[in-house]
Amino acid sequence: MQGLMNQPAAMRRTSRATVRRVPKDETQPLLYWQASIETDPDRYGKRRRRVVRSKDPDECQRKLYAALAEEARKVRRPVQPLLPPMPALHTSGSTGEWVQYWYEAIAKMEVAPKTAATYKSMIQGQILPTLGDVPLIELSAADVRSLSAAVRDKGLSGATALQAHRVLSASLTQAYREGYVHRNVARLTKPPKKDANRLATLTVYDAQQILKEAIRERLGSRWAAALLTGARQGELLGLELDRISDTLDLSWQLQRLTWVHGCKSFCGWQRGAECPERFVDAPAGHERRELAGGLWLTRPKSAAGWRVIPLVEPLRTLIDARIEAAQQEHNPHGLLWTMDTGRRRRDTQGRPIDPGIDSKNWHRLLDQVGVPHVRLHDARHAAIDLLYEAGAPEIVIKDIVGHASIDMSRRYRGRRSMTPMQDALKAMAQILESRHGA
Repeated sequence: MQGLMNQPAAMRRTSRATVRRVPKDETQPLLYWQASIETDPDRYGKRRRRVVRSKDPDECQRKLYAALAEEARKVRRPVQPLLPPMPALHTSGSTGEWVQYWYEAIAKMEVAPKTAATYKSMIQGQILPTLGDVPLIELSAADVRSLSAAVRDKGLSGATALQAHRVLSASLTQAYREGYVHRNVARLTKPPKKDANRLATLTVYDAQQILKEAIRERLGSRWAAALLTGARQGELLGLELDRISDTLDLSWQLQRLTWVHGCKSFCGWQRGAECPERFVDAPAGHERRELAGGLWLTRPKSAAGWRVIPLVEPLRTLIDARIEAAQQEHNPHGLLWTMDTGRRRRDTQGRPIDPGIDSKNWHRLLDQVGVPHVRLHDARHAAIDLLYEAGAPEIVIKDIVGHASIDMSRRYRGRRSMTPMQDALKAMAQILESRHGA
């Protein structure tokens, strides 16, 4: 609070109240420093004020912050950010006002925190700069197309343009339901197309080389699990020892969630993680368990993600060896894979593996093996390709990898095996030959 003393002696100002000297006349002896704030009105609507005093100005400032935080807790616990005003049903109600209201009052309360963060990014970075000032009831299909064009003009991908289009469309659907617009103009326009996928893919030979190198590492079973199950990064990093038997129970996933100020930023800390009243902004019913360092175990976003898959060789032997090692290590959270217990960073022993560090380790492994660099998520694509190559029915592939539909599994398929097409063409030729001979 040293900055407080740099202000005028008779007045120390905060965002909502002022610390004043009593008496104000500095030629008179100091009685105390005082600050007052407005509190909730009484049952009859009469305004009330709360006063704090101290002979020390910094102590008075501290009491003021504490009083503000206490009043905030009385309103709601945890305190949610103030919602923007409801847009008016006339031309002064802008698209930006509506989209922000929709996010704070509706979308954020219904989707998982990570999805909400994506919505917020699209709204603040793409929708508001382009369409924020357009009156909601005057929004046209041409305006929607201009959003996609603006995203591409920034050099961003077609996937970002598509995502912004979908967020805008979702908000307009709600506006239509509530009578703010008579139609959803985003549905009148063709959604932007994603850019052609030119990412490198793993071949069967690449996967074999990765597995050979991986088994020599402390966490080699982690890479084997990615290639042999197609499970997502968070599902594997969040795998606990008590969810492993003859099967892998993938009913939780590791995610990084962001803390939010619960004191409306009155605590004086810049980061939400340091606020005494911090909370995770998530919809009601969102299941999560805090681990360490901002990492949580959360439930998968869809019912298809709640799955149990068989544990078979050769992965079973690798997992069993890792379980035995994990039981001998410092492992407070009971995870299968944890941070390295090397000498340099003993403070990280037994902590969950940060997804960013996990991705760096993956690329380090690819360098060691000498195969083309691909995203860690492409190991999931490789597993799906191998399942197709093995002739697994599509419904089984969908269940193994946790897709919501067979169509999604097909979109993840990279290579097309020639064998099924050859067999089909040979069978067709045999039919023609047999009929010709007859």
